[in-house]
Order: sequence, then C-alpha cells, then structure tokens
Amino acid sequence: MSYMNRVEDPKRNAILVSAFTQFSGYGFRRTSMEDIATAAGVSRASLYSYFGNKEEIFRCLSASIHEQALADAEAALRATSGKPDIARRVEGALVARFARLQEVVTQSPHGREIYDEDNRLCGDLVLESSARFRALLASAMRAADRAREINLKGAGLSAPAAAEVIQLGASGLKQGAPDVATLKTRLRRFVRVFFAGLR
Repeated sequence: MSYMNRVEDPKRNAILVSAFTQFSGYGFRRTSMEDIATAAGVSRASLYSYFGNKEEIFRCLSASIHEQALADAEAALRATSGKPDIARRVEGALVARFARLQEVVTQSPHGREIYDEDNRLCGDLVLESSARFRALLASAMRAADRAREINLKGAGLSAPAAAEVIQLGASGLKQGAPDVATLKTRLRRFVRVFFAGLR
C-alpha cells in the first residue's frame, strides 16, 4: 500500500488505506461510506469533508495506483545500477505497470468486481495511464535503438509501434493468470522472445 503514502494529509491517507482494505475484503458494492469511516476511525461528517461518495474514493485510489505504477515503470526504464539491458528494463517496467492491479484482482475474493468497477468508474484514468506508459516505452525503445542495443529498422518497426506491441502483448498476458508469479513468468518469456527479434 506504499502507493498511498504519498498523500500528505494523514487523515485522508487513513481514509484511502481503509477504503482499499474494505474494497478488497468486501467488494465495492457491499462497502458503504459508513464502513470506510468506521475502519478509518473518523466520523461520517469528517469522511464527507474529504470525499463526496465512495465512487470518488475509488477513483482516487485508482489514480494513486496508476500514478505509482507509472513512476515505478519509469524508474525501471531508467535503471542504471548493474547496467541492465533494454530487455530487463522493459520487463521491470511491465511488472511495475501490470502486477499491482493483478495482485488485487487475484488476491481479493472480490477481484473481478474491483476490476470491473475500475473499468466502469475509471476508464478515463486507465486510458490516460496507458497512453503515458506507451510513451515511456517508446522513448526507451528509441534510446535503445540509438545506442544500438536493438535494431528497430531491421525489424521494420518504429519506436511507437514497438511500444504498442509490447504494451498490448503484455496486457493480454494478464488474462487467466491465477497469480502475480504466473504473470511475471509470462512477461519474462514474452520480453525474451520479443527482444530476440530486435537484435
């Protein structure tokens, strides 16, 4: 839950942490504002001074998760410690981007409902986050091509096209993954095969 620690107001942070726990444990539909207030140790009046309804809380949580995932993905793509090659950096970015929500979906008994609500309430956030992630990937691919780590021209790809294939391919690997470990294994194999074609 480190992605919520960036919220500076301790009471607001406590509300978001409690909401995350309630949504994970009981699902979105069964969680009420009263449940969140009780779990956070605040009054309903105090809760409503921060958030108008649970949909707003859910969107705030989703935005926090997406922002942290993007920050972690960008850090992975820029990693220099140990000088990881572009394939390892991209793998790290994909794990950062996709593993967090996969963890919620697979570990919560209400994971499917949470995933559906995220699409319903936060579709705009998901699209914006996806576009930003694709831009990060394209930039990393362009830099790797300039450094001759890969050969995009030889594969008939532009950096944006390569980024799109990577993102869409990785997104598809989430389907049916029973846990995060399985997703990580799939991502590692996908990245290995994809970059083998760019050498």
